[in-house]
Amino acid sequence: MTAHIDSPPPESVNPEPEPDVRLHAPGDLIAAVPALLGFMPVRSLVVAALRADPMRSGMAGVEVVTRMDLDNPGRTATGAMVDQVAAICVRHDAVAAMAVIVDDRATPPTPQHRGVRARKHRDLIAALEHRLDAEAVPLGGAWAVSGIGPELPWWSVIGPRCRGSQTDPAASMVTLRQVLAGRPVRGSRGELDDFLAADPVQRDATAVALEIAECAAARRLARTAEHGDPLLPLRFEVCRVLRYLERVEAGARLLPAEIADVAVALRDSALRDIMLALAPGPRADAAETLWLQLTRALPDPDRAEAAALLGYCAYARGDGPLAGVALDAAIAADPEHRLAVLLEAGLRAGMRPERLRRLAYSGRKAAAELGIDLGPES
Repeated sequence: MTAHIDSPPPESVNPEPEPDVRLHAPGDLIAAVPALLGFMPVRSLVVAALRADPMRSGMAGVEVVTRMDLDNPGRTATGAMVDQVAAICVRHDAVAAMAVIVDDRATPPTPQHRGVRARKHRDLIAALEHRLDAEAVPLGGAWAVSGIGPELPWWSVIGPRCRGSQTDPAASMVTLRQVLAGRPVRGSRGELDDFLAADPVQRDATAVALEIAECAAARRLARTAEHGDPLLPLRFEVCRVLRYLERVEAGARLLPAEIADVAVALRDSALRDIMLALAPGPRADAAETLWLQLTRALPDPDRAEAAALLGYCAYARGDGPLAGVALDAAIAADPEHRLAVLLEAGLRAGMRPERLRRLAYSGRKAAAELGIDLGPES
């Protein structure tokens, strides 16, 4: 049972920041799940941690949502998964939790049959409930569905037997709010994998260009070092990368030679850390586009730097699903990539995006020491 934190970070998933958004019934919550996650889950356990609303007594809002794979079941994996869910609930001061199982192999219970996979689902929810009880976080409800869609059935997994029909996810107010906030609802997590997948033609062309870019970078380093200013080489390379960023802002798609040039520059961790300062900020969208172009065009291990920066940008703006897939790609390209490993651990633990601003602040400060103004922080 592989665990994924496939949700937006906490500040972006509260469906009740305004009085008109309410989830009145299990069907409403289930219909909101794709918007809360950012994609349509399949074969998943989805857990919503609720936090008390300080402005309205007796009410709670969804603080954070986490999704876990249902594949590869086993007692050890289940234990690790429920431990992780409990840790996230504790981290976010959850007053309760709710669970939804999405499993296309499941069938609703009938008077004659308790339903396909009913026992597996009850055992899973029982383990989750027991673990949450140890942290004084009650499980307020657990429901199962074979899929999420209008009028599809849902049924309870624990407590009194009940069932009903889901409302239309596309008509959910939560979906509307997420879309208006610029957070797309994707058809599946696989769409994200395809979105970041390397383009073989571009990758091969960039691999050839990397050798030329390495030689060119070495010549520039030798020339700038002659001036005796220890900061000049880094300042020069940062400015070069920012010029490429300007081209992307203008709508350009970089050529393989240009992508290779940026990739070689990113091998300098000091330069890479300065690039973190671009998000959050007015140039965050362009930076994310640049890192995406590099992620799709670079071979390993250079792909790791671009994918880590892409993951950081997505994480900082609250797109947890994209951040997770990008960081997975970075770690696959370089399992020892320290930034990607740290960010992935933070995402898995439900760390809030504002905690990332310390990285951006450090990058902004380093740029200022070079005499480079990266613009106002937003």
